[in-house]
Amino acid sequence: MSPEALDACFPSARYFQVHFEYLHETISELKQQVTQANQQIAELQQQLQAHSLGEMPTVNYAADTKSTGNLRQS
Repeated sequence: MSPEALDACFPSARYFQVHFEYLHETISELKQQVTQANQQIAELQQQLQAHSLGEMPTVNYAADTKSTGNLRQS
């Protein structure tokens, strides 16, 4: 097979260049989206932690317990 025939069988270098440029742009966009998602997750975790800490009772349970005696009835 002649070199010209082989060249006709394979895509040109420009095809690969365009393809890899597209992949590079797509990967860059995905990295940016992952970074934003990670930031949102971190913010939500902080909000959740602050919310759960804010709702925790600050009562001293040991001081509030009253002796109820023996609850078992014979």
